Amino acid sequence: MSNSVLSTSWIESAVASYTQVQTEKRIQPIQTRKTRYENLSTAWSNVSTKLTSLQSIVNSLKISSSSSIFNSSTAELSTDEFFSVTASSNATQSSYTMRVEQLAKSDLAVSNTMDSSTSVTSMAGTHRIKIQSGDYVSYVDVELTSSETNESIMEEIRDAINNDYAVVESAKMTPTDTYTGSGSFVINVNGTETTINYDYSSGGYTYDDVVDDIINKINSDVDGVTAEKETDASGNVGFKITVDNKDQYITINKSDDTGTLLDSSHFNIDVQNEKSANALATASVFSPLSDKSKFSITAKNSGYENRLIMSDESGSALNFLGLTSTILTNHTQTTNDTDAGFMYSANSSTDNELDAVVEFNGITVRRSSNTITDLVDNLTFSLRATMESSDSDVNITVTNDVDTIEEKIEDFVTKFNDVYTYIKNNSYSGESGRGIFTGNSTASSLLTTLRTLVTSEVEGIPDGNLSYLSDIGISFDSSSGLSISDSSKLEDAILNKVDQVADLFNSTNGIATQMYDMIDDYIGADGTITNTINTIDNNVSYLNDRIESINESIEKSAESLREQYHRLQEQLAQLLYAQQYFNSMFSSMMGGNLY
Repeated sequence: MSNSVLSTSWIESAVASYTQVQTEKRIQPIQTRKTRYENLSTAWSNVSTKLTSLQSIVNSLKISSSSSIFNSSTAELSTDEFFSVTASSNATQSSYTMRVEQLAKSDLAVSNTMDSSTSVTSMAGTHRIKIQSGDYVSYVDVELTSSETNESIMEEIRDAINNDYAVVESAKMTPTDTYTGSGSFVINVNGTETTINYDYSSGGYTYDDVVDDIINKINSDVDGVTAEKETDASGNVGFKITVDNKDQYITINKSDDTGTLLDSSHFNIDVQNEKSANALATASVFSPLSDKSKFSITAKNSGYENRLIMSDESGSALNFLGLTSTILTNHTQTTNDTDAGFMYSANSSTDNELDAVVEFNGITVRRSSNTITDLVDNLTFSLRATMESSDSDVNITVTNDVDTIEEKIEDFVTKFNDVYTYIKNNSYSGESGRGIFTGNSTASSLLTTLRTLVTSEVEGIPDGNLSYLSDIGISFDSSSGLSISDSSKLEDAILNKVDQVADLFNSTNGIATQMYDMIDDYIGADGTITNTINTIDNNVSYLNDRIESINESIEKSAESLREQYHRLQEQLAQLLYAQQYFNSMFSSMMGGNLY
């Protein structure tokens, strides 16, 4: 026997040969079955994904409410230079003419132009400004010292407005005095009403107790506000309510209090639609010249209804800027670059420069915004520029949105063919081999169902109406699926018979309605394809376990064989050693000559 038999490489080669033979004999057949299952699972997963995409499309096509895709409308303009029009669902087919005479603007007031560095010592103290715009009001406190300049006063007013929050403050009461009574009042924060109930009828409650209790109730029950205790210089107590969001308002009506807690003899609270000044206007300070300062305040919302109505409630902050009570009351326009006043006229609701003014079908229409949503149902007008007298009226034509509806139907055709041809191409045997779905009853049934749905007449449609896809120019081929074979026929149907096109898809027995439910039967939580994939995956998992188990068995047998070879190797080594020993002894006995 060759010495190579004793080598480690020979043993490993022998063991490897054994392992290979066992793997080919015992594992490869199982691996082949597993691979087919995996390929089948992948194929059905692909079908499921394609059906999901198709279902998404038919879901939008089966909607029959006002949001139906078949209610899509479009507005065409003779020119879009001056405004645009967006048509939403259910816009009525019609035509209009319009002219833009004036764009809406936000009210704007400016101060006198003042020397920036001029010292001002006479404005120390708290100045309260009232600002009203639209339905909302704000009160802003401006704290000034005796060490101000014209510019710093403007900046303090600016910052007070821009950083303002809506705050409701109660009157201050002697903390040790008692209050007896019960009732409830309502706190309205941006339309959400919360009732605060109180009961101090048993007596013995001081105003200090009442304040603590009311604060606790508000902070516990009212979202969007923070209540705090306040104490004045004399030690009297009250509470303050701050609205957390600058864009939200607060209302607390004294008349709604069923008791007496909010009346003028107690905490005296009565506020209506109070918002932060920051939500109503934006203030700024700028330098028209290098050593000059000017203050401006601009309404957040445009239009006459949202004009700025301002006054000095206490102190004289606005008056100091040159915005006197006369200018504020009369909404006086500034006549030059240096004087205080308003930039736009606001004489009345029909005579102002703040509203948008359009001539619609010959009628003058005024709105507070350049976006007009309430002129014609389901149409939104966005004004861009005013028109000159020489400009022709803009013609507006509202029609069915052929492009949008057609694109959705084209998408349906594409997604349908994606599913149909995938199953079809994998369901036959050819030169390239046997298709993964060949002989598969589920695949065959699905193909038949898809074909039937798009080629059959839709039941329940009145005689004479469109009832086949072929009626709107969509044909079916058994090899390639659907195609829009007559686009002009489809466009004509959408333009002139859109209700019938809708019925074809979204009526009770419509194609989209039935197809959505059919797809759900296949890919829903307990659908045919879903269950098929689960079964296949369970088989793959079982075969994986079998392969792992057999591999372990082969490895154990290989290790046992390796140990046997090693023992044989040891025995051979001992025999060879003995042979060499006897040869040596015999040679010595024979004088070195064995023969």
